[in-house]
Amino acid sequence: MEEPLLQELDRGIRGTGIRGRSEAIREAVREWLRKQILQKKIGKEIGGYRKKPVQQDEFDLSSQEWPS
Repeated sequence: MEEPLLQELDRGIRGTGIRGRSEAIREAVREWLRKQILQKKIGKEIGGYRKKPVQQDEFDLSSQEWPS
């Protein structure tokens, strides 16, 4: 990694309770992986709706009773 990036990381983790660069990097990788999984799930759902769009009468909310 470039030294300026490592220096910025060092400044960023001060006072956060993170115990060093490696812990910060591990957490960043975990978060990146979570985001990738979420994006794949979202993409799959969007693809499903593109293949089979919601029909106009698919969700009939007119007969639903809402609490007052």
